Amino acid sequence: MKTLKRTLTFALILASLTVLAKNITTKFKVEGQCGECKENIEQALDIPGVSYAEWNVESKMLTIRYNDRKIALDEIHGIISNIGYATSEQRANLEAQKKLSACCQPKTKSCCADKSSCASKK
Repeated sequence: MKTLKRTLTFALILASLTVLAKNITTKFKVEGQCGECKENIEQALDIPGVSYAEWNVESKMLTIRYNDRKIALDEIHGIISNIGYATSEQRANLEAQKKLSACCQPKTKSCCADKSSCASKK
């Protein structure tokens, strides 16, 4: 009888903790360029506390579902920064960014990318 009570008590505690755990889904911008960036970003977030991460190459938006009792959103931004990508909240770690493939490096605008600035220089 005592074993049954202990088992039930344990089951109730476990169920309570599951209910209290909060899974949050959010989106934020991550500066990347290509499919390799997508792979890098998503692979870096294959960690305990993150149940879903998908980065969209075109929109540059990361959709993520995480358990806020296991990992904080600022930690997630830090992880992405530490592999070389800027987020909407954190700059990229420049040393890590330099180690990314050439296609993954941030693209800079050339003078003539913005025609109005070229016209004003003539």
